[in-house]
Amino acid sequence: MAAVFLICACVVFTLKYVISGANLPLVFDYMESVNQISFYLNFYLPFCISAVCLFGLLFSKDNITQGFCLIVGLITVVVAGYVINDLFTIKLCMYSAWVLITIAAFKPPWNYGITAIVVLFITFFLVFPGFWGNVREDWNFFTPGIGELIVLLLYLAAPAAAFSSIRYLSEKYINSEATVVHLNTVGTKLLLFNHRLQEYARIFGNEAVKKDRLRFTSDLHDSCGYVFTNIIAVSNAAMSFSHMEPEKAHDTFLLIRDQAQQGLHRTREILHTIRELENPVKQSIETIFEMKAIFEEVTGIRVDIESGNMKHNYDPVVNMVLTRIVQEAFTNSIRHGQASRILIHFWELGESLCMVVTDNGIGATQISKGIGLAGMEERLAALGGTLEAYSPEDGGFCLKVIIPLMNTIQPAPDTEKQEIKFKSEDY
Repeated sequence: MAAVFLICACVVFTLKYVISGANLPLVFDYMESVNQISFYLNFYLPFCISAVCLFGLLFSKDNITQGFCLIVGLITVVVAGYVINDLFTIKLCMYSAWVLITIAAFKPPWNYGITAIVVLFITFFLVFPGFWGNVREDWNFFTPGIGELIVLLLYLAAPAAAFSSIRYLSEKYINSEATVVHLNTVGTKLLLFNHRLQEYARIFGNEAVKKDRLRFTSDLHDSCGYVFTNIIAVSNAAMSFSHMEPEKAHDTFLLIRDQAQQGLHRTREILHTIRELENPVKQSIETIFEMKAIFEEVTGIRVDIESGNMKHNYDPVVNMVLTRIVQEAFTNSIRHGQASRILIHFWELGESLCMVVTDNGIGATQISKGIGLAGMEERLAALGGTLEAYSPEDGGFCLKVIIPLMNTIQPAPDTEKQEIKFKSEDY
């Protein structure tokens, strides 16, 4: 649209002053030939410079370049219309182009203020056309009246208001489209992320169940099998005697009973262990690192974990809370923050564990506690922990979690097998 206005201004000037052969006002010199060339150069040269600055202002990304184009372009557009009186044709088209470009080149609300400065600059030189001096003493500049200035300002305000509305609606539409695309992309990635986590839990769980099955089988074989073998051996030995003294028989039956009791005791221990067996997919720092690897692979977002001086494992409830909070932080960073990098920092301070999750996303000016943050607070409240969510001054989003540990560190399990001692006698 700005290009159309500039073309119209150039065409109108050419038709009126060049092609039609109209008598030009003697502005620069008494000689008509010299005056004609100077008159044309006075319009075309600054007009071209102004047009270049106009589109340089629109397409440049550097603030210094935009400022240079704005200042040079405004000066040249005033010079281009300095000695012509065509207010509502040539000048109006050039000024309208500048109003549209300043509306489009700068972001709201700066574009409104800069456009107002452009209009004031143009109006000043219309009201005071001789500010830069008169080229001839007998030349009188055209000065518009109050009514003409009001009409001119209304003409400039109309395309400015229309273009501002179009820009606002188009940005809303583009943002809504971008939001839909982003949510669809995020939904797909989160679905794949959750699917991969479930696959990891299933595979890891199957492996853990298989290991437990082998361990229980080995325990039954090593303890109960050994007991029953001894009972059979003692029974066979006792049966081999055709006659056994009462005292010897009594001792033999006591030995069989003791070994049977020990076998029963060990069998009950194994059954209790199986009954109280926890979820094979243990939540620990290893789970968080596995989640990190899956999340990076699925989303392409870089995740850095600094484990600091934290323990390898804590109480199962603490492990579960840490894992759930990290998973929720991953979800929020990609869904709301549109982050490209996430940093997780762990540190034990005194009797508390501190976890800080930060990202480089868009952050939030006002934080509303949805289901995710509310769920985090509920889990932490059960442990006496606290949650702090905020956007740092340098951007992004930050979650700070503090969990009191006290006696929550899980001791390492005793992997040494308990040996069952049996009485033995020679027969």
